[in-house]
Amino acid sequence: MTMTSARPTTPGAPTPIAWSAVQAGVWVGKRNGEFAGMIEASAGSRYVATTGLARPLGEFASLAEAKSSFVAQ
Repeated sequence: MTMTSARPTTPGAPTPIAWSAVQAGVWVGKRNGEFAGMIEASAGSRYVATTGLARPLGEFASLAEAKSSFVAQ
């Protein structure tokens, strides 16, 4: 299992999301222990990001871009 955070914590900034690979092509993010969303690899080397409330954030060309789409959430 791999865990990464979106960015370092700075005063006043939202808590980073910790990402875990739960199976091949699926990553689950948690913020403060709560489900923040997930990213799924799709056909054509795209990554689909969905919030913890099942709101689609879009399709991205890289995993890093998909993770970054959660920063504003």
